[in-house]
Amino acid sequence: MKRVILLANMGAPLSEKEMKVFLKRMFNDKAIIYAPKPVRWFVSEIISNIRYKSSWKKYQQIGGTPLQRSMDAMAIDLQLLLGNDYLVKSVYSYSPPFIENTISELYTDGLKDFTVISMYPQASFSTTGSLETSIHKVKNLLPGLKIHFYEDYYDNQQFVNFWVEQINKSISKNKLENPYLLFSSHAIPQSFIKRGDKYAEKMEISARLVANALHLPYSLGYQSKIGPTPWTKPYTVDVLKEISIDKNYDVVVVPLSFINENLETRYDLDTELIPFGKNDLNISNICRVEIPVSDRILVEMFNNFILKK
Repeated sequence: MKRVILLANMGAPLSEKEMKVFLKRMFNDKAIIYAPKPVRWFVSEIISNIRYKSSWKKYQQIGGTPLQRSMDAMAIDLQLLLGNDYLVKSVYSYSPPFIENTISELYTDGLKDFTVISMYPQASFSTTGSLETSIHKVKNLLPGLKIHFYEDYYDNQQFVNFWVEQINKSISKNKLENPYLLFSSHAIPQSFIKRGDKYAEKMEISARLVANALHLPYSLGYQSKIGPTPWTKPYTVDVLKEISIDKNYDVVVVPLSFINENLETRYDLDTELIPFGKNDLNISNICRVEIPVSDRILVEMFNNFILKK
């Protein structure tokens, strides 16, 4: 019987309608909003109705979601590496194909041995926690279901090697002579840290390992904050302002908390941060490391997870 491998991510809305569903599911998720169910429902209704059109416009500005293409490509590459004894699929928390639905459908077909690999390199309550909730929910409903979960790999040598290779490519492509690494990561609420979330610590470890491997100076910042409450600091834009004081540096922005291109890389970094650095801070050399659609090193890392299980 085949083993099922699921590559799990947040979501890749493909239409305005799916964007609304994405937002509604996200803000009704306890992993995102740590509040009673009625409060989450109320907040999700308001946000999804108010923000879905403007959020979808951002996707349109970057040519649609790049996430689904990347997820599907990685699934295909991993399938080729593993062979016919495995079935590899990509699934999501907030847009179809949904994690719970996919597991339930395959279980109905007689498949009961699953491995879920998180696409979030550094586990957090708000991301990996959501995946865990979906896994526990479906596991409690389906007798005999086996699910092995890989929650993160922030200090895995292959993960470090992946970023070293991509950064070197970017430095070479842009002919940078004095590169300074600005690692940018998705921010999370400070309240999560107070509850014991180790995400920020894991980000610091990832950044240090990659920078040390390259023997380059670096800083770590956090991006894409939502709402008025305090989130993890320093913010990427503030770190960039500090770096810009030294005009000798060539700034290399590294989206360290992602392994797929997405709205936060293509919109938040490419259309907001990079132009701000060039036009407002007068940084002559600033670039952003692009994430490949699929990558041999990452796919081999996932393959190693599965074979060593």
